[in-house]
Amino acid sequence: MAQDSSPKTVTLPSTKIAREEAIRQVLTTKEIGSQGELLEELSTLGITTTQGTLSRDLLSLRATKVRNSAGKLVYSLPNPFPSRAGASDTENASNPRLAKWCQELLVSSDVVSHQVLLRTPAGGANLLASAIDAAWFETVLGCIAGDDTVLVICKDNDSALQMHTHFLEQIGGNVGAMRA
Repeated sequence: MAQDSSPKTVTLPSTKIAREEAIRQVLTTKEIGSQGELLEELSTLGITTTQGTLSRDLLSLRATKVRNSAGKLVYSLPNPFPSRAGASDTENASNPRLAKWCQELLVSSDVVSHQVLLRTPAGGANLLASAIDAAWFETVLGCIAGDDTVLVICKDNDSALQMHTHFLEQIGGNVGAMRA
């Protein structure tokens, strides 16, 4: 049977949590100056909402307007909502929390297709997965954590290899030494 190579679309549930996560994604990746702009961006993601609901969501997320480097007022989210690390700056992404947990918890790393399998001591997987999620890499679709294992699911094989290298660089490790 031939494998379908057409691009996949992401289906977002129409819940408040999903809508707020989409708002977080938009506000951390783009400079949005008005609710109208935000409504348009959400519409491109397939999310329709009213201005009143959007206002309540922004209030719930504690979004505020700040001046960017050009002096334009744009929405900003407080910590712990991080800025997304772009695909091109994966190697240069500086995230002290991720570096700390990689140094303290990473036992091994291996790449399987578009996934990176990370091993930690018992009980450490959730901490490491949480740090990876907080770093919010463009090429990482998500993490699944067990007790001592983190499965990092990437967009493609090359992204998985880049992330594997990035995790090992966080501990100053030899990239070839931990890969079978």
